[in-house]
Amino acid sequence: MKRYILLPLLAIAFTTQAQDTYMNERLTNNSGEVIGTARYVGMGGALGALGADMSVISWNPAGIGLYRKHDVAFTFGGTWGKSSIVEENRGKGTIDQAGFVFNIKTGNETCPYLNLAFNYQKKLNYNQNFYADNNYLYGLSQMDQVAELTDWDQGWQENLAGMALENGYFSTGKNANGEEYRYNRYSSSANEYTHHSEGSLKAIDLNMSTNIKNRAFIGLTVGVDNMHYSSWTYYREYDMEGYARYDLNNDYRITGTGVNVKLGTIVRPFENKPFRFAFVVETPTWFRLTNSTLFDLSRGDHYGGTRIDPWESYLKFNLRSPWKVRTGIGSTVGSVLAWDIDYEFAAYAGTHLGYPNDDSWDGAGNIKDVAMNQFTRDILRGTHTLRAGIEVNATKSLAFRVGYNLSTSAYEKNIGFDQYNLNSATMDYATSTNYMRLGNTNILTLGMGYRYKKFYVDLAYKIRNQKGDFYAFDTSFAQGDTQFT
Repeated sequence: MKRYILLPLLAIAFTTQAQDTYMNERLTNNSGEVIGTARYVGMGGALGALGADMSVISWNPAGIGLYRKHDVAFTFGGTWGKSSIVEENRGKGTIDQAGFVFNIKTGNETCPYLNLAFNYQKKLNYNQNFYADNNYLYGLSQMDQVAELTDWDQGWQENLAGMALENGYFSTGKNANGEEYRYNRYSSSANEYTHHSEGSLKAIDLNMSTNIKNRAFIGLTVGVDNMHYSSWTYYREYDMEGYARYDLNNDYRITGTGVNVKLGTIVRPFENKPFRFAFVVETPTWFRLTNSTLFDLSRGDHYGGTRIDPWESYLKFNLRSPWKVRTGIGSTVGSVLAWDIDYEFAAYAGTHLGYPNDDSWDGAGNIKDVAMNQFTRDILRGTHTLRAGIEVNATKSLAFRVGYNLSTSAYEKNIGFDQYNLNSATMDYATSTNYMRLGNTNILTLGMGYRYKKFYVDLAYKIRNQKGDFYAFDTSFAQGDTQFT
């Protein structure tokens, strides 16, 4: 279950249709998500120190080193989301995980086992539907902000500002210094927004791990991530008399792949004790992605009913996610109980955006987006994720599990999205002004498992709760030369 609670001016958007910091964080931040085998989910993802589960391959590669025999696992999942924006539930079945471990008995006393593993796993689910409206704009309009962007020469680009300017959505005036500026000629009383998105971030992980005298376990995982995100959004504003002013449609796609490496270890510091300690380092994921958007504006019937032929916005870009460091402790109590507590720090302020050589202006190589990267450092911060899980064996065959996951927000407080002062190349491709600021994530999981000889089956249920602030546009556009009519 996903729950979103509205707090600000207008709950209206999932993402800005440009490759901005808000979008990049949501596409790559999987710290606040638990997807994988049913045992892994039932434990709240807290298996970093206990190991011996297929899904731990991407959290702590050393966990695969605890396998003593071959294993094959397949997990089917379903999601049902509920938003406080509108009463709507949507269930969707997915293949969350599929993989195997190949165990090699080396015959060596120091390293008795060498394990090779392959695993497919979903890391993030982008499926979402919602509808929102607001009847209290009090004369404000998205086009007030867009008018400001045309004064920054963004109106001549193939973006929303350019489309609105070319099709007469603004009036022209002069300020006290005789300088020409553009302003929105109409006030708005209300608006509405519809959003549909789908897709996922999926990973293929290749792992090699070993066991050193049953006291230390070391693992290395190379991950290849595949991103496929698509969304359709519809935005409408109404004038002060209740007539529809204009509609904005966006059809948005992001596709591409990324590569990362994870190195982990699990150590049993006491020879005759089951207590263990884990430590993991995960490199950034280096993504190479393509962003494409079809968007159009159309006037309401009261304003002529004209619709502009769709424009296409297209951008290739490189995205580097943050470094992550994890640690954990875990133990067992006989054959009755097992517990695990894991912690992760992810430095999201270090998320980096650039452009590949074949999209550079001078052909000199990868271009850093200095402005957007500075904006990222200003509004994002490191996230802290705490996972805890307990497994109780009621019998030799039947086990029950409970888990909890807390992931802090990646956003600084009271931050917005001032496109006017953001001198980033991505603004040349901005086809909307909305953005979303997510808060902390809380996940509670329950699970059970049954084993019989070489066969086992596990079930898990997950409740995910997160608050988020949605905005149609940023009110910092209201500068000295803005006129509200």
